[in-house]
Amino acid sequence: MDTIRGSHVTMNNSLVNVRDFSYRLSRKNVYEVIRITDGTPLFLEDHLERMNQSLEILQMDFRKSKEEISNLIHLLAKKNGIKDGNVKILINHGPVTHFYMYFIPHVYPDRISYLEGIRTGTMEIERKNPNAKVIDPGYKTRVTEFIEENGIYEALLVNSDHEITEGSKSNVFFVLNQTLYTPPLKDVLGGVTRKRILDIAAELKMNIAEEAVPVTDLPRVEAAFISGTSPKILPISSIDDMELSSSDHPMVKKLMAAYEQKIEDDLLRNR
Repeated sequence: MDTIRGSHVTMNNSLVNVRDFSYRLSRKNVYEVIRITDGTPLFLEDHLERMNQSLEILQMDFRKSKEEISNLIHLLAKKNGIKDGNVKILINHGPVTHFYMYFIPHVYPDRISYLEGIRTGTMEIERKNPNAKVIDPGYKTRVTEFIEENGIYEALLVNSDHEITEGSKSNVFFVLNQTLYTPPLKDVLGGVTRKRILDIAAELKMNIAEEAVPVTDLPRVEAAFISGTSPKILPISSIDDMELSSSDHPMVKKLMAAYEQKIEDDLLRNR
């Protein structure tokens, strides 16, 4: 069971004291993590669209409207007195399908990480069912051990074709020849932040290629970054032994500034 932040969770449509709350994972479990800023869920529609895609892939028949979930999030945030953090939605399939929401501990990158970038390493491992956001304890354990053993921020996953597909808990982008590369949607979990970045890149008239980058092409990479709910756009300073100056690259800096503006716009629209 996750570590829970705060005194209350929601179970189906009700607030429950965390002391009285427990759950057991079933054969099918779909989850989503949504960032809350000043009490407002960020990019909620995009998260719910991805959640519904995961439910369809696993053939789980469960739906809640944006309004229902938004109201429950605001109720949960108010009851716990939490304005900023990450809320996890968990849909637990069984004879009776249960819907849980609760705040989880979060780690947001510090200012230095954005200014200097983070260390990463390549790891030969593939996620089962990459298009669905599901719980896989075995995968999580292996990746966590790899990250800790190598003293890195994130693991970049390498598939059987020796291509980098995604981060262990993030999407990954590369800049080669003034073109923004990211692996195709069929091979990765379609991150909400990933989708926004591609939209922004198109608005900025950047060259975009949804193609996987082979490990052998890493020496040609000019810059790279990961993306996700917690890190947003986070530059990479090294991949294995290869050093990068990603945080200083003009394309990366433009994307970071534009993404921050998208956040402000979304918060103003939904606050």
